[in-house]
Amino acid sequence: YQIRLVRLIEKVIKLLQDENYPDYLLDGQSIMLEDYLEIKPEDKDILKELISKGRLVPGPWYTVPDMMIPSGESLVRNLLIGHSVCKEFGGCLKVGYSPDSFGLVSQLPQIYKLFGYKYAMFSRGLRLNSGKDTAEFIWESPDKSSVYALFEAYSIGVGITIPSVWRSYDRIDMSKEQVINSFKATMAYQDNRYKGRNRLLVVGIDHLEPNDNLTETIATLKEEFKDEYEIKESTLEEFFESMVEELGNQLETGYGEQRGEYKSHFALGNTLSTRIDIKMLNRMVENKLQYLCEPLHAINPHLDSFDYLDTKPFYENAWKKLVASHAHDSICGCNVDSTNQDVKMRLIHAYQMAREVEKLELYQLGSSIKPGLSDSAIIVYNPLPFVRSERVCGKLIVPCEAQGELLVDEDNNVVKDAIIRRTFLKRRDIETMKKDEYQELYDDTTRVALEPMTNKDYFTGIEYEFYASDIPACGYKAYYLVDGKKCENSYVNVPSNSIENKFYHVKANDNGTINITIKSTGRTLNNLHFFEDETDEGDSYTTNPLGDKLFTDKLDAEIKTTVSKHFSSMDIGLSYIKNNEPVHIETTVTLDNYSDTIMFKTRVNNKGRNHRIRAVFDFDEEYKSGFSDTAFDLTERPIYHKSELKPENIMTMPMRNLLYLKGDLSVAIFSRSTHEYEAIRDANSTRVCLTLLRSVDKVYKTDNPTRDETSCGKGVRWLTEDSKQIGEYTFEYGVKFYVNEIGNNDVVNDALCYQIPLTPFGGYTTGSMNSSHSYFSISGAVLSAIYTLDREKKHLMIRVYNVDPTENSCVIKLDKA
Repeated sequence: YQIRLVRLIEKVIKLLQDENYPDYLLDGQSIMLEDYLEIKPEDKDILKELISKGRLVPGPWYTVPDMMIPSGESLVRNLLIGHSVCKEFGGCLKVGYSPDSFGLVSQLPQIYKLFGYKYAMFSRGLRLNSGKDTAEFIWESPDKSSVYALFEAYSIGVGITIPSVWRSYDRIDMSKEQVINSFKATMAYQDNRYKGRNRLLVVGIDHLEPNDNLTETIATLKEEFKDEYEIKESTLEEFFESMVEELGNQLETGYGEQRGEYKSHFALGNTLSTRIDIKMLNRMVENKLQYLCEPLHAINPHLDSFDYLDTKPFYENAWKKLVASHAHDSICGCNVDSTNQDVKMRLIHAYQMAREVEKLELYQLGSSIKPGLSDSAIIVYNPLPFVRSERVCGKLIVPCEAQGELLVDEDNNVVKDAIIRRTFLKRRDIETMKKDEYQELYDDTTRVALEPMTNKDYFTGIEYEFYASDIPACGYKAYYLVDGKKCENSYVNVPSNSIENKFYHVKANDNGTINITIKSTGRTLNNLHFFEDETDEGDSYTTNPLGDKLFTDKLDAEIKTTVSKHFSSMDIGLSYIKNNEPVHIETTVTLDNYSDTIMFKTRVNNKGRNHRIRAVFDFDEEYKSGFSDTAFDLTERPIYHKSELKPENIMTMPMRNLLYLKGDLSVAIFSRSTHEYEAIRDANSTRVCLTLLRSVDKVYKTDNPTRDETSCGKGVRWLTEDSKQIGEYTFEYGVKFYVNEIGNNDVVNDALCYQIPLTPFGGYTTGSMNSSHSYFSISGAVLSAIYTLDREKKHLMIRVYNVDPTENSCVIKLDKA
């Protein structure tokens, strides 16, 4: 595609040498400027000249993104990076232009207004209260911010330049009669949609290069329709100015999310579940950048020392790689395999960069803390702006020789039931720069002691599990490793098929479902959590379920229960045959002793193709609507009755971290993996299905029952091997019940606690900072980002948002150590 991009922009540059060809729109993006200059760096000055004069119009986005999968913060960074690129070239589109996104988030008008935009145009997902297919309207966010909007096909004018995109368009010239008839047909179509007399024709479509006879075509139309229409070449901004001048506030107002009704498949909603491996990797990068790299960089002081490395340029580079992967087809995974491989590799590079930044900032933080009874410590960092207490467990490296396996806090109190085990002692040397992750050091047998050595010449491998209590908001607490009698590991397999803590009793049934008793009320929900596996003959854009559902609650399960000092869990194994291939699913259900979230970790070994696996929860309450999170919002979505459940109706909905059902017993489902759910109600019950894995072998087919495009030829356009998703995949999600009423912000913060756990790391404490400290605390809102605006860290950006339906007072406290 880069070759075709270069050819396209070269053609545009040639056309714009003629003053009769006024301007060219670069499809709402700016990344292509960088891609072009990578090949033709000598053209930078001419691009700057054309852009600064408004002849070539890039932006406002870096890449025009999908809106449902990236975080709200990612959308903001996309615009910020897009503006930065455009600023370098001297010009930027002043319209919020999202031509091909698969639906738009509710808060986009507010985001656009904050960037100074008054206008927005998009092509997929209109949903007005009147139900009309109206082109012009006022679009309002939940906060009442509004923009003037146009819902129109991004290719509405292409018919005046080529007879069909489904023929050899580059070898067929349009006759005068064809141009006139196409224009008439477009005007007749727009007569039914436009309220005003101003009409917009965008001359372009996917992959189409500019036409060198457009000026002559427009001259033909001007002459033919001189008594009916005033036809002129225009920019998007000029069109909106004319539209607003004509219609003003006569327009209908559209509210919130624009994703279309469930029978409208133009928004291609099942891209939410295609290539879940790419989407999970994207989420990992976002979380690391938003909640670890940037806040850690902000709290650590800027140093003038010889060894100091400012990590800001590195995480900014990772952000660019991340949002470069957010173009709608890219992050949705609906591409040929080679393109998806490029997207995934870009995300891998972004993750590697973010991980290195995280390690550098954690090391600086740890070395700044004063020693306690020893200088070797496990430090627990809390990325969220409120105090938290959680079980932490895993493996880490202490960058010195750890003196013992007993854990004490800053007041020298032994941490109750802390399980600590030293697993290795390895030499710290110059190769550390290449290999400094736990498993890398564990596997390296060359790092033996070379005398003489001191405690600072070692790495110590530590396995740990303990309850980290009262970790300060956006802060840390240090625990020190000392000599003493340690607590022994005590994992025990027990014959019981049930587990419990202070909040819940959970029993596994023979068929693998579970019964949950909420101890505070005594209410029991039976036969929850099983799996549905159904053949899917769709493609990467749209599901086509065949109705041959296999439900695992008809099978026998293998169950194993484990109890330890800090948690109890059940492993539930299920095996079956689907489409002549074996499928094995194993779920670990875990209750931490002090946690009110039931945690699920499901591992799927998939060897089949063309099927969809979903986790199913049947709740014994009929919920009328559900709330799921998108960018800066908790969007209310209808829950349809089961009578609406038909193959031609797509009723799956987007979620990022959370689905929340409000009722007599409210329930939240948290997710670290899935982005798609379906909720269907019946009398006194609601079924929620989380799409875990969707396997397809076709990128694009035209004969889906939910999307008929056979007019351009019936069949399959591209095949895919990787989208079959063969292999082992792990999905993590949690369930929390609310007996008492709770605010939306609190539910979203609960979801963030599940999504962003506490971060323990090993420290060699040789500094002077206190053993615990809170840098930021926030109440009355949800944290989106904390980062510095300058290298010297004199200016700080804190972005928060409110998803409660009413205004809140937000309190932010800062305390630089």
